Amino acid sequence: MVKISGVFSAALTPLNSNLSINQDLYLRHCQYLMRQGHDGLAIFGTTGEANSLSVKDKKDNLDFLINNRIDPKVLIPGTGSSSLNDAIDMTKHSVKHGVRAALLLPPFYYKNVSDDGVINYFRHLIETVGDSEFHYLLYHIPQTSSVTINFNIIENLLKLYPKNIVGLKDSSGDTDNMLKIIKYFNNFAVFCGHDSLALHVCKRGGAGAITAGTNIAGKLLCFIIHNIHKEKQIENFEKLQNLMQQIRETLTSDEPISVMKAYLSLIDNIPEWNNLLPPLKKIKNPNNHKTIIALKELIRKIDDLIPFT
Repeated sequence: MVKISGVFSAALTPLNSNLSINQDLYLRHCQYLMRQGHDGLAIFGTTGEANSLSVKDKKDNLDFLINNRIDPKVLIPGTGSSSLNDAIDMTKHSVKHGVRAALLLPPFYYKNVSDDGVINYFRHLIETVGDSEFHYLLYHIPQTSSVTINFNIIENLLKLYPKNIVGLKDSSGDTDNMLKIIKYFNNFAVFCGHDSLALHVCKRGGAGAITAGTNIAGKLLCFIIHNIHKEKQIENFEKLQNLMQQIRETLTSDEPISVMKAYLSLIDNIPEWNNLLPPLKKIKNPNNHKTIIALKELIRKIDDLIPFT
């Protein structure tokens, strides 16, 4: 059995107008996401604009969430960085708080790096952090990082750190690759990073999902994945999955982080939601933005389609 599973929201990071993290809104959003049925929160990942934030920002706001009664056992902070020392620093801080796991993005600046180089990065990090029981998820997002977490890297790290390396978040969108990893590595938790592919992957042994769309449609994906073995008993299960696919397609027809923040600024009537760190750019007049208008119509359907909560 895999050591970690469920639906984790790749949480957005709300910002103030001066581009500092809006702590009040961040806490409220994390509380909201947990009420939607998530098993936990993947904070400071790609969707959370983590690579535009300093280590101090991330450490301070991890402290803030935990000090305000967000259970560290539901948190999976992203701790990977192109700076090895920054990655070690953030990971040590996360371990100290007793979080559920850390999500490790590989170093992503240099191109055409060798497998040995990537493995060496993870070795330095894990051995310097020094906790033989702490859990890590590798982060496979080659379209962004230009680094492939391939079979050789996974196999070598599992041999070196069988108690530490427990899974992978795969945001490549390559279903065949995810299914091959599930089949090849026993008890290795593969999390799908693509909202509309999550059902297919989980039905074939995937551990769950860590996705961006759950910031606005978490109730829907949580219901789908948590009821995966009751599919035949739920009359409109196919409609639920079709709606998830429509939401994902609509969301990714534009830059998804700015779309979700603009959407939440309207739904919550909180203009501060519509702040982003450069190079991302806010959507002006979201009321008249065709993607956001389409999303509003789709998300309205969730409550009507879910037969019970």
